[in-house]
Amino acid sequence: MRTRLLLWLITVFTVWSGFAQAQSTLERATEYWLKGRDQKSLIMLAELARAGNADARLLLGRIETTDLGPSPFRMSLSKDETRALFRDISEHTLFGKTWISVEAALGNEYAHAFLRAAQPVPRLGLIERLNRLQEYQAADHPTRIVALYGNQSMRDKLRASEFLMSDLEPYLDYLSGTPEPRGDGLAVLRHIAPDLRASVSADDAETLGMAGILSLGYGYGDHSSGNRWRAPVESWLLSSPSTKPIADLCAVECGGAKANCAFAFLALSGGYFEAIRVDSPFEKLIPQAQFVSSHRARIMVLRRAALARSETNLTWLADHKQIAEISECAADLIINERQKYQ
Repeated sequence: MRTRLLLWLITVFTVWSGFAQAQSTLERATEYWLKGRDQKSLIMLAELARAGNADARLLLGRIETTDLGPSPFRMSLSKDETRALFRDISEHTLFGKTWISVEAALGNEYAHAFLRAAQPVPRLGLIERLNRLQEYQAADHPTRIVALYGNQSMRDKLRASEFLMSDLEPYLDYLSGTPEPRGDGLAVLRHIAPDLRASVSADDAETLGMAGILSLGYGYGDHSSGNRWRAPVESWLLSSPSTKPIADLCAVECGGAKANCAFAFLALSGGYFEAIRVDSPFEKLIPQAQFVSSHRARIMVLRRAALARSETNLTWLADHKQIAEISECAADLIINERQKYQ
């Protein structure tokens, strides 16, 4: 009897030790990824995924699709190497299976929600479900889909819902209200400067100028110091939790010139609705507050701007001289980062 009990205890200890070791490895891999060490972290996550770790699979799958600034390591990989790193290739299919689809087939509720969140189908219930799972940032795309493709009744229900992401209120308002020139940018101004919303008008050149930057980003509108909307937009840029990676990057690298730097990255990110989306890929493992304070979030902002292409996709979105017109410090950061990919 004692021998059986001892064997049972040894078995339990062995299983628990293996689980604890896997969790410890996952924590280290996550920490390495947040520090920007892609080669080490992604290989560790891939090994855990192949060994059956569900959280590693989901994190790896989300990194594959949500990383806004792929590292030089990722960009150096061939298509086959990328598939081997990020996907299940055990069945030797042409493209491999995403780990999220593998987990969804196993009944993982996070995986199932992530798959549905990527689809262009308006689903109010999915937004609530993601919030219940505390995957708040993953509700971004479903929210935009409801605003864009849902009917007015759906938009009204979402607007009144506790599950509406605050950052996307202006997008919903823009698509629900009376059409205006640069209406998305005007809705953003009303959102980030509520005390001044009565003076937001499409009839005013300065307002339209700032709305252009917020709507589309680089090459549009007016962000000059003389624009009366410069101060409230700058205040939002440097203090909002959603733009913390931009503010932190500019504060660390540009010091006293951080405001101009922040405007440069706002513009090169594509305006407000893109600048707010530097998010944790998997909040179960990496809470949003932890992610936006990380080196990974800051380097994602920088890499996205450095790798941004023009509409023809043949040239960089802006050269050093053009960026320097907004911020010399940001221009130097971006050009130096681009050189790492050559």
